Amino acid sequence: MYFYLIIVAAIIVDVASKIAIRLNLDFEEQTEILGGLFRLVHLANTGSTGNMFHGWGRVLAVFVIVLTVAALYWHRKGKIRGAYVQTAVALIIGGALGNAIDRLAFNQVTDFLFFSAAATMNFADIWVFAGILMLTARTIYRTIRPAAQGNDASS
Repeated sequence: MYFYLIIVAAIIVDVASKIAIRLNLDFEEQTEILGGLFRLVHLANTGSTGNMFHGWGRVLAVFVIVLTVAALYWHRKGKIRGAYVQTAVALIIGGALGNAIDRLAFNQVTDFLFFSAAATMNFADIWVFAGILMLTARTIYRTIRPAAQGNDASS
Protein backbone atom coordinates (compact mmCIF):
# COMPACT_ATOMS: atom_id res chain seq x y z
CA MET A 1 0.00 0.00 0.00
CA TYR A 2 2.78 2.44 0.88
CA PHE A 3 4.24 1.84 -2.61
CA TYR A 4 1.21 3.58 -4.13
CA LEU A 5 1.17 6.27 -1.42
CA ILE A 6 4.76 7.22 -2.28
CA ILE A 7 3.84 7.45 -5.96
CA VAL A 8 0.81 9.65 -5.26
CA ALA A 9 2.71 11.86 -2.77
CA ALA A 10 5.58 12.33 -5.23
CA ILE A 11 3.16 13.33 -7.99
CA ILE A 12 1.24 15.73 -5.73
CA VAL A 13 4.38 17.51 -4.49
CA ASP A 14 5.74 17.78 -8.03
CA VAL A 15 2.55 18.97 -9.72
CA ALA A 16 1.65 21.38 -6.90
CA SER A 17 5.11 22.94 -6.92
CA LYS A 18 5.01 23.41 -10.70
CA ILE A 19 1.58 25.04 -10.48
CA ALA A 20 2.87 27.38 -7.75
CA ILE A 21 5.85 28.37 -9.92
CA ARG A 22 3.70 28.96 -13.02
CA LEU A 23 1.27 31.09 -10.99
CA ASN A 24 3.87 33.13 -9.10
CA LEU A 25 6.86 33.57 -11.41
CA ASP A 26 6.83 34.81 -14.98
CA PHE A 27 8.79 32.72 -17.48
CA GLU A 28 12.54 33.14 -16.85
CA GLU A 29 11.82 35.21 -13.72
CA GLN A 30 13.92 34.23 -10.74
CA THR A 31 13.97 34.85 -7.03
CA GLU A 32 16.71 34.25 -4.51
CA ILE A 33 15.95 32.34 -1.35
CA LEU A 34 18.02 31.46 1.70
CA GLY A 35 19.97 34.71 1.44
CA GLY A 36 20.98 34.07 -2.14
CA LEU A 37 22.28 30.55 -1.52
CA PHE A 38 19.60 29.14 -3.79
CA ARG A 39 17.37 30.41 -6.58
CA LEU A 40 13.99 29.58 -8.03
CA VAL A 41 13.84 30.22 -11.78
CA HIS A 42 10.79 29.54 -13.96
CA LEU A 43 12.12 27.64 -16.99
CA ALA A 44 10.74 25.06 -19.41
CA ASN A 45 12.31 21.96 -20.90
CA THR A 46 10.78 20.52 -24.07
CA GLY A 47 12.90 17.39 -23.97
CA SER A 48 14.35 15.27 -21.22
CA THR A 49 17.50 15.56 -19.09
CA GLY A 50 19.73 18.28 -20.47
CA ASN A 51 16.99 19.00 -23.03
CA MET A 52 17.82 15.83 -24.96
CA PHE A 53 14.99 14.84 -27.33
CA HIS A 54 14.03 18.52 -27.66
CA GLY A 55 10.41 18.86 -28.81
CA TRP A 56 9.50 15.23 -28.14
CA GLY A 57 7.59 15.96 -24.92
CA ARG A 58 4.40 14.05 -25.66
CA VAL A 59 6.27 11.09 -27.17
CA LEU A 60 8.39 10.92 -24.01
CA ALA A 61 5.21 11.07 -21.91
CA VAL A 62 3.70 8.09 -23.74
CA PHE A 63 6.99 6.18 -23.38
CA VAL A 64 7.01 6.90 -19.62
CA ILE A 65 3.39 5.77 -19.26
CA VAL A 66 4.16 2.46 -21.01
CA LEU A 67 7.16 1.89 -18.72
CA THR A 68 5.07 2.83 -15.69
CA VAL A 69 2.36 0.33 -16.62
CA ALA A 70 5.07 -2.34 -16.94
CA ALA A 71 6.56 -1.44 -13.55
CA LEU A 72 3.13 -1.47 -11.90
CA TYR A 73 2.46 -4.89 -13.47
CA TRP A 74 5.78 -6.22 -12.13
CA HIS A 75 4.95 -4.82 -8.70
CA ARG A 76 1.50 -6.41 -8.76
CA LYS A 77 3.09 -9.77 -9.69
CA GLY A 78 5.46 -9.50 -6.71
CA LYS A 79 8.58 -8.94 -8.81
CA ILE A 80 9.47 -5.70 -7.00
CA ARG A 81 10.14 -6.86 -3.45
CA GLY A 82 11.43 -5.33 -0.25
CA ALA A 83 10.61 -1.94 1.24
CA TYR A 84 13.85 -0.36 0.04
CA VAL A 85 13.46 -1.41 -3.61
CA GLN A 86 9.74 -0.61 -3.58
CA THR A 87 10.48 2.87 -2.23
CA ALA A 88 13.12 3.47 -4.91
CA VAL A 89 10.86 2.26 -7.72
CA ALA A 90 7.90 4.26 -6.35
CA LEU A 91 10.02 7.44 -6.36
CA ILE A 92 11.06 6.77 -9.97
CA ILE A 93 7.47 6.14 -11.05
CA GLY A 94 6.13 9.18 -9.14
CA GLY A 95 8.77 11.45 -10.66
CA ALA A 96 8.33 10.05 -14.14
CA LEU A 97 4.56 10.50 -13.98
CA GLY A 98 4.91 14.02 -12.56
CA ASN A 99 6.94 15.05 -15.59
CA ALA A 100 4.65 13.07 -17.93
CA ILE A 101 1.68 15.12 -16.68
CA ASP A 102 3.53 18.32 -17.62
CA ARG A 103 4.52 16.91 -21.01
CA LEU A 104 0.97 15.85 -21.84
CA ALA A 105 -0.54 19.15 -20.66
CA PHE A 106 2.06 21.58 -22.03
CA ASN A 107 4.43 19.54 -24.28
CA GLN A 108 7.19 20.68 -21.92
CA VAL A 109 8.27 20.32 -18.30
CA THR A 110 8.42 23.20 -15.84
CA ASP A 111 11.83 23.41 -14.15
CA PHE A 112 12.54 25.82 -11.31
CA LEU A 113 15.06 24.52 -8.78
CA PHE A 114 18.23 26.31 -9.89
CA PHE A 115 21.46 24.64 -8.83
CA SER A 116 23.62 25.92 -11.68
CA ALA A 117 23.21 26.93 -15.31
CA ALA A 118 23.58 23.26 -16.22
CA ALA A 119 21.22 21.94 -13.57
CA THR A 120 17.78 23.46 -13.21
CA MET A 121 15.23 20.84 -12.26
CA ASN A 122 11.97 20.10 -10.49
CA PHE A 123 10.87 17.71 -7.76
CA ALA A 124 10.06 14.97 -10.28
CA ASP A 125 13.69 15.02 -11.41
CA ILE A 126 14.80 14.75 -7.79
CA TRP A 127 12.47 11.79 -7.15
CA VAL A 128 13.77 9.95 -10.24
CA PHE A 129 17.39 10.70 -9.34
CA ALA A 130 16.89 9.59 -5.73
CA GLY A 131 15.25 6.33 -6.81
CA ILE A 132 18.02 5.57 -9.30
CA LEU A 133 20.66 6.46 -6.71
CA MET A 134 19.00 4.12 -4.20
CA LEU A 135 18.92 1.23 -6.68
CA THR A 136 22.52 1.89 -7.72
CA ALA A 137 23.69 1.95 -4.09
CA ARG A 138 21.86 -1.30 -3.42
CA THR A 139 23.43 -2.95 -6.47
CA ILE A 140 26.92 -1.83 -5.44
CA TYR A 141 26.36 -3.00 -1.87
CA ARG A 142 25.07 -6.39 -2.99
CA THR A 143 28.06 -6.76 -5.33
CA ILE A 144 30.67 -5.77 -2.74
CA ARG A 145 29.18 -7.59 0.26
CA PRO A 146 29.70 -11.18 -1.05
CA ALA A 147 33.28 -10.36 -2.04
CA ALA A 148 33.99 -8.94 1.42
CA GLN A 149 32.43 -11.98 3.10
CA GLY A 150 34.56 -14.27 0.94
CA ASN A 151 37.71 -12.43 2.01
CA ASP A 152 36.74 -12.74 5.69
CA ALA A 153 36.17 -16.49 5.32
CA SER A 154 39.64 -17.07 3.84
CA SER A 155 41.46 -15.09 6.57
